[in-house]
Amino acid sequence: MQLGIHALVWVTDWTEDTICYAIGKTAETGYDLIEAVIFDPRDARPAATAKAIAAAGIGVVTGMALNPAADISSADPAVAKAGEQFISDAILATRDMGSNLLGGVTHSAMHRYGQAAAAGTIDRVIETYARLAVRAEAAGIRLGIEAVNRYESNVVNTVDDAARIVRTVGSPALFAHIDSYHMNIEEHDAADAIARNIDTIGHAHAGESNRGYLGSGSVNFPDYFRALVRASYNGTVVFEAFSPAVLKGGVADALAAWTTHWSDSEDLATKGLRFMRGQIDAATTSLIARHPLSRREVNSPFV
Repeated sequence: MQLGIHALVWVTDWTEDTICYAIGKTAETGYDLIEAVIFDPRDARPAATAKAIAAAGIGVVTGMALNPAADISSADPAVAKAGEQFISDAILATRDMGSNLLGGVTHSAMHRYGQAAAAGTIDRVIETYARLAVRAEAAGIRLGIEAVNRYESNVVNTVDDAARIVRTVGSPALFAHIDSYHMNIEEHDAADAIARNIDTIGHAHAGESNRGYLGSGSVNFPDYFRALVRASYNGTVVFEAFSPAVLKGGVADALAAWTTHWSDSEDLATKGLRFMRGQIDAATTSLIARHPLSRREVNSPFV
């Protein structure tokens, strides 16, 4: 399991200076990778990112979110087309950074919708993902579908929703992207949701209910990490946290990050990495103790 941290823990903007700072701090803290945010593919700075990543000796994945003017779930053909182009351009930016994974809210605009998704929405989204999967595969990129809570999308709210699209399209370039913060709101049982959809899951976020220090809120992280370990998940897990102490402009507003639950990025990052490693170690130890001679556990990547 590769452990990473979200770029918004360190910076808001993605400039020459902030790229070096965020990537340098990620490496210094001991993470395996950073998740860079693509707010606009034209400003993604893939060459500068790739250079800084190579110098730091860590990995990179990317994340994104569509918006009301670029939304593949929209019934307006122009808006849907703009959303498809946004993702296509983000795929290329991800490739040029040296990454092979693009996650995030790729299925709809990340904002509060005033009503449930209209009939035919999912069919349109699936048709678009089929085209995007071809482009992603050609670029050597896997494209994620992040299940987010009902206040940030009316299209994909549960892991089952994301997995259904992945299975329907049937492309190895697509995967379900899970997030403990959103699962804490929407899932009946997060561990069960992971277990029944593990064949589609390709990226995970570890985010606390208050978007602060891991373990300071209501997310059941022991269950979350036990489910990943039990399923022999060996993908990426990224710590995600937001604070107005770091976020500038409209980014804090877009994420509803209005309460300062933390202000020291380095302390947050250090404790977040320690927390995740501790959860994985505890989950692995517990699983081995219950089934010490299990073939599955003997071959587990966590042992």
